[in-house]
Amino acid sequence: MRKFLLVLFLFLLFFIGCERQIAVDQKTFEQMVSHRSLGLAYLEEERYSAAAEEFRNLITIAPKEPLGYANLGLTYLRMSEEFENAEKWLQKAIVIEPDHPEIRFLLAKVYELTDREPLAINILEETLSKHPNHILTLYQLVQFYTHKQTPILVAKAEKYLIKIVDSLPANLVAQLKLIELLIKNSKPGNAIYYMETIRQVLPQLPKESLDIFQNSLELLYNGNAEQSYVPVLMFHNLMKPTSYYKAGITELRGTDSPIASAPIYRFIRTVLPASDEPSQIPNILTFTTVTEASGLSIIPPGDSSDHNDNNVSIIFTLGDYDADGDQDLFVSTWSANTNTSCQYLFTNDHGVFSDIATASGITHSARDLFALFADYDNDGYLDLFLTNTNGNKLYKNSGAGSFHLVSTAMDSRIDFNSAAAVFADLDLEGDLDLFIATDSENQLYRNNSDGTFTEIGQEAGVSGTSVPSRDIVFGDFDDDGDIDLFVLNQDGSNRYYDNLRQGYFRDITQNTGLATNNTPGSLATGDYNNDGSLDLFVTDLAGKNHILFRNRGDGTFEPDAKFNIALQSIDQIHAKDATFFDADNDGFLDLLITGIDKNKPQPGSGVRFLYNNGSGEFLNASSLLPENLGSISQVDVADYDNDGDLDIFMSNSRGEIHLLRNDGGNINNFLNIRLAGLRTGSSKNNYFGIGAKVEVKAGDLYQMRYMDQPTAHFGLGNRDGADVVRVLWSNGVPQNRFKPERNQTIVETQILKGSCPYLYAWNGSEYTFVTDVLWPSALGMPLGIMAGEPLYAFPNSTDEYLMMHGEKVHARDGKYALQFTTELWESPYLDNINLV
Repeated sequence: MRKFLLVLFLFLLFFIGCERQIAVDQKTFEQMVSHRSLGLAYLEEERYSAAAEEFRNLITIAPKEPLGYANLGLTYLRMSEEFENAEKWLQKAIVIEPDHPEIRFLLAKVYELTDREPLAINILEETLSKHPNHILTLYQLVQFYTHKQTPILVAKAEKYLIKIVDSLPANLVAQLKLIELLIKNSKPGNAIYYMETIRQVLPQLPKESLDIFQNSLELLYNGNAEQSYVPVLMFHNLMKPTSYYKAGITELRGTDSPIASAPIYRFIRTVLPASDEPSQIPNILTFTTVTEASGLSIIPPGDSSDHNDNNVSIIFTLGDYDADGDQDLFVSTWSANTNTSCQYLFTNDHGVFSDIATASGITHSARDLFALFADYDNDGYLDLFLTNTNGNKLYKNSGAGSFHLVSTAMDSRIDFNSAAAVFADLDLEGDLDLFIATDSENQLYRNNSDGTFTEIGQEAGVSGTSVPSRDIVFGDFDDDGDIDLFVLNQDGSNRYYDNLRQGYFRDITQNTGLATNNTPGSLATGDYNNDGSLDLFVTDLAGKNHILFRNRGDGTFEPDAKFNIALQSIDQIHAKDATFFDADNDGFLDLLITGIDKNKPQPGSGVRFLYNNGSGEFLNASSLLPENLGSISQVDVADYDNDGDLDIFMSNSRGEIHLLRNDGGNINNFLNIRLAGLRTGSSKNNYFGIGAKVEVKAGDLYQMRYMDQPTAHFGLGNRDGADVVRVLWSNGVPQNRFKPERNQTIVETQILKGSCPYLYAWNGSEYTFVTDVLWPSALGMPLGIMAGEPLYAFPNSTDEYLMMHGEKVHARDGKYALQFTTELWESPYLDNINLV
């Protein structure tokens, strides 16, 4: 009988599991993706009738897929006076998928807007029983409970805010609401903790805000919690207009529109039939030209009359310069008629770009050759560096939407042209140094941590010869804990510089297997085979000898023999740029190669897309890209519309920008990771963690990145989340985050490598652990993370009172025996102990 019940249970479990996953054929799946993509686009543009029609069509062809019902309900929710229809369709989605937190949240929102708040609270509380960390649900309940005056509900609000802050430590909105609540609940010690957390995750504050912040913190440290409440409120109000505060609101509510809600982007039950062919290119993946719709077509074509291998008519770089959570764009176009470049700075507002270059203060003459966003002064805002024929330009970001040219930060030599540059912490001092590849001797600028740089190229051993360099990449290729450099030279005499630390490098190119005999065009780095080592791809301007170098794991390389098959499809592209990226979020890096296709007349398409099938092979998937893109001089990727997949930015030889939206890549799950390092002290790191090693482990899937920009994107396939995210900071200290859920951006804040001492007491038979001690700040200790703040620990800050339960402490020979231990990560000071 027991065997029969066990078999029956397993059968039911298998049946339910099969029922949850609905397999459809390829054609149906493509139609579903099309209706979903159009519906979401119409919804974003507030064309609600068109969106509703698309979602109805999706329901017709996929009646067991809840996404169509849920998004149709959301569409009606955003219409005027259509709450009845919204509830009807959301209830249908709930029937199919009862426990889905986003669908339940939408239904709760309908209840709230139709004056049925108890029902809304009930469904949200039920959601937390199965999804205890669902951010939108937690925050909505906080909103409900903070308006109540009952102690039980206020305590719940505090508990939920702590959950939110633990999951989203960089969310300023949640942090400030929690601090205010803690002060009102007479918990100044906890409020101080979260105030200090804000210091770490926020960019540098303007003086007015900083003064108020310090005043409120000083009041808390002095025990004047009640008086601190008003300055905390003042600080909160000053933060509300900032871009990062607004981004925090969107993160907590799912939108910045009046009704908190977010659409369902990924199919919940639908899967493609399993295939025995691992090499199959996903046909549901397409790239759509959205240059005009996104506002980037306003850029007039640059002058390509003198376009050649060394100079191009247009350059660009991507970065979130306004810290609002989306990718902005800088563009510079060359005009021979005016003999100068014209600069554009595009701010991204929900996928639509607007030029604010004139207002931002970015303007100069001569020809721009290369552009890069980087936080050179470690204040948490991306600055702009440009190489230029009239001396390199460094623009400091004020944090308020404007830039100003820094003239004293470095030597602006004009006796050479600079082809490329990287910012990285090459001396492991916690700030970003600058390496510039030029057409003469290369340069290395050491960051002096005061806004200035010192050129040390000759001293460090990286100046090279007078051979022109084309490109430069960095990474810990030999996995020894420091950042190495690989320089691409015009004649193929490339250089691999091994970091010896303390500002010195050695050229070990001949021992690494990286010698080439091609005419190199550009470099790309990435762990394409998921073995934990950083690999290299070198393009060939002649189009005959592109090389994929596999890292053996010790900093030596060998050409990947399997890549020869893929070479047959790209050997005629004279490649000028390349980048690795995960196009379909399957957890394996694909490869984009751009340049000139000599076999096709203009406009042609100088782009090749090689799809990584996960078994070490690349397949030509270029047919997934639009035709007639022209000759492409530069390429980069970013999720410009924040829909969970990476889109493609390109510039062509006609001086135009192309933006290709990824449609279908977010069918799989993803995880975005941003780092926030400590900016002062002995454990100092650069703010965005550039150069840190990030590893993501999810079941049998392993991935690794070296941070070369503020956010790293990881595809998870169909996995619900990662098992562990491991960060190895550039100062050598590791830390882990366990079980992060899918489809979110997590901010991993640096944790000091240290531990408070432990107190053990004699309990009558043995010494047992009582508690950890010495949590208060040391006397005179500098408080805060930001440099230059004249605030120190106060005289009473070292006092600490601990309660020891009687069963843990017994007299021994008439005395109480206490022992303190330390983990030896730091030097504690303890001089006075009393029993009271």
